Amino acid sequence: MILGLACIVCFVANMATFAIPPSPMALEWRLGFLQQVGNRSILLFLGAAMLLYCTLDFHSLVKPLALACLIGGILLPLSCVLLVRDHLVLQNQTLTTIDNQSQALQTQIQAAENDPNRPTEVTPELLQQAVTQVESQTESLIQNARDNTTKSIVSSAGSLIVVGLGLISLGRFGIKRTV
Repeated sequence: MILGLACIVCFVANMATFAIPPSPMALEWRLGFLQQVGNRSILLFLGAAMLLYCTLDFHSLVKPLALACLIGGILLPLSCVLLVRDHLVLQNQTLTTIDNQSQALQTQIQAAENDPNRPTEVTPELLQQAVTQVESQTESLIQNARDNTTKSIVSSAGSLIVVGLGLISLGRFGIKRTV
């Protein structure tokens, strides 16, 4: 029972730390907070499981704990919708920034091509190489942003869904034991 309470208190303390300063309307804060919930939710699950199994003989404690597990189990997978949305919004912002910076560099290169006062060591071939390099790096950055977003979504959402289903199962188990 003590270990179960310690796990739950540790989870709550961690989440309180990550929730400060609370900025629920800020995309970065919400995304970071939901990722931390997903990463640390196994503590909540283990603590709830230990606590539930220790209180099975106390029917007055089992039912509220089982309902709390059910509610938490429903909320965790539902938060995945917000997590995925926030990841995709952040990905779009990142892709827009990459594209804008790439276009700015290409504009500067084109300006250098048309500048009659450019240094003689800056040849048209050198400028074309710069354009090719910018395009190549832009594609690489875009692909990396997409890959990292996908990995992050799968990792964080997977944890939230698995722990959510585990909590729902614990809740159902606890309610069946009280009937």
